[in-house]
Amino acid sequence: MKSWGIILFLPLMLWAQPEFFGYFESEADLMQLGTVNYNFGYNKFRLDVEARPNDNVLIGANVNIQKYWGKTSWNIYDFLPGYANSGLVQNIELQDTIMVDNVYMRLTFPWLDMTLGRQQISPGVGYAWNPTDIFNSRSLLDPSYEQTGIAAIRSVVPLGNRSSFEMVMIPADNFENATKQFWLNGGFGRFDFSLTTAQQQWQSLHAFTYGYGEEDERWLHGGSLVGEILGWGVWTEFGVNNIVYSSFYELYSSSSIIAYEPPIDSFNEYVFGLDHTFDNSVYVLGEYLHNEYGKAKADELIIYDYLYSLSGKSHSLMQDYGFLYLMHPTFDLVSLSALAIANFNDNSGTFAPQLDWNIFDDTNISLQGSLFWGEEDTEFGLQDWGLRLRLRSDF
Repeated sequence: MKSWGIILFLPLMLWAQPEFFGYFESEADLMQLGTVNYNFGYNKFRLDVEARPNDNVLIGANVNIQKYWGKTSWNIYDFLPGYANSGLVQNIELQDTIMVDNVYMRLTFPWLDMTLGRQQISPGVGYAWNPTDIFNSRSLLDPSYEQTGIAAIRSVVPLGNRSSFEMVMIPADNFENATKQFWLNGGFGRFDFSLTTAQQQWQSLHAFTYGYGEEDERWLHGGSLVGEILGWGVWTEFGVNNIVYSSFYELYSSSSIIAYEPPIDSFNEYVFGLDHTFDNSVYVLGEYLHNEYGKAKADELIIYDYLYSLSGKSHSLMQDYGFLYLMHPTFDLVSLSALAIANFNDNSGTFAPQLDWNIFDDTNISLQGSLFWGEEDTEFGLQDWGLRLRLRSDF
């Protein structure tokens, strides 16, 4: 069925004088985790195409081809503090992919913009963390890397005076089970704000632990504020979350067979951030995250907390984190940067310096190292060091 859709879709784009662009990317990685070494990488080709049949319609799609090399079978216990030398094995495989990541149509009316299909959806104003984003997960060592497309319906209604109303819906078997998020956006002076509410069928940590599907209901109410004070960019983003547990909750809570700890039914999450470029061209960005869904103390963690965090379903393993990024365009074609991530609850973290060299027009080579600190049973202390070499050429 997917093949027929592509066959029927592409001729329509070709008739509309499409534009083609994309990139080739090659990466090599090396990680050391105690006595275990991971040497791996990939080659990736992305081709985007966009066409405008008329002034009111934009049709777009992109194809990703990614092939891995090196160690492609990873034992998940190598990444769990306290389990690295346990002898337990649960492998995940890095799969080569050929996929249509985004395929969408954008319709523009005087009173409405609507986008249908698989598309990029990135709510929030935070750089490393987005408490109001229920659609994506990201790597803290590369938070700006592209995200996977979301199959959704997106509508934006302009209200005038820097204001708009926005809705995103991921259809399901019925309207009640569909993921829905709404925003009211506006601005005043040097600040822009957004208020949001969302509903989704969510696999909570409780559901993940006891092995049933995404049947709990999550409600999110939050917002963001971004602007400038005395030459410094400042922002905050927050979410107040409530969870309505499914019938499985009642089943397990009344069971005398299974050891049971009642899950939390609400939690708050927020980010504060700022950035600034100094007169000497040094750029600095910092963020602080507080996430009540994480654990406050390391001795409260169990294996399911680690697995849940690694799956990307939670924004953090524990509650309090800091993120710092520094960058300087040192030479005409070379820039130096570094980022640091700290877990304030278990006193672990990582420091990752990076060199970027614009070797040719539209071609960049980056080299990033990673050094980790903390006890061996902490989130970042489990790892020793890492090295990543990436080459990317856009066209």
